Amino acid sequence: MTFYLIGTGMNRKSIGVDALEILKTCDKVYLENYTVDFPYPIIELEKEYNIKIIELARKSVEDELILEEAKDKNIALLVYGDSLSATTHTQLLLAAKKQKVDFRVFHNASILTVIAETGLQLYKFGKTASMPNWEEHTNKPTSFMDYIKQNQSIDAHTLILTDIGLEIKEAITQLLESSKQTKITIPKEIIAISSAGTPEQQIFYNTPNELKDKNIPMPFCLIIPTKLHFIEEEALKEFKE
Repeated sequence: MTFYLIGTGMNRKSIGVDALEILKTCDKVYLENYTVDFPYPIIELEKEYNIKIIELARKSVEDELILEEAKDKNIALLVYGDSLSATTHTQLLLAAKKQKVDFRVFHNASILTVIAETGLQLYKFGKTASMPNWEEHTNKPTSFMDYIKQNQSIDAHTLILTDIGLEIKEAITQLLESSKQTKITIPKEIIAISSAGTPEQQIFYNTPNELKDKNIPMPFCLIIPTKLHFIEEEALKEFKE
């Protein structure tokens, strides 16, 4: 029996042919649903794959009970984007090795590659930051600004993954307030990408205040650019409004 960790890619039709064939042989197919806002309803994924999908919360993944099932059944865990983008999924594989559970990994595209559509060069990105939703915290965490500062020190762009449920107006407000508190400067213009890798993808390049007032649907992420290559500059002009 085998545990399959499968990346779905960025839209409902992005799964690999080999991975789709494996799903047809599985006793159960789970979906990790806590690391990203899905840009489409899960029922559409079920229709596309023609299988029943069981959604799993964070606790149900981290308690590793899914591996117990994989000891006598074929079990698949679907992950939006690439299968190993989140640390939790690597921990699952380490646990599978310890428990002597056979496993296979199917990779796919993720936000870490799709952002190249902005025209920014992937090798010029530094550490990826996560922006929490301040409404869910008693304090107002600004640790994501440390990543921006570190990346700026080596002229590297910063990808900011925004928390589930965080809308563009609140995200930009948090960015601007954090910049003031930490005295870490953000550039005059930044980038927002909505529904990355799907047919509904939109890329915006403007000042934070301009982006704050735009209708930018969730899910989205932000990019804080640094020194731009002339090709990057030319590419970004296409998204300037």
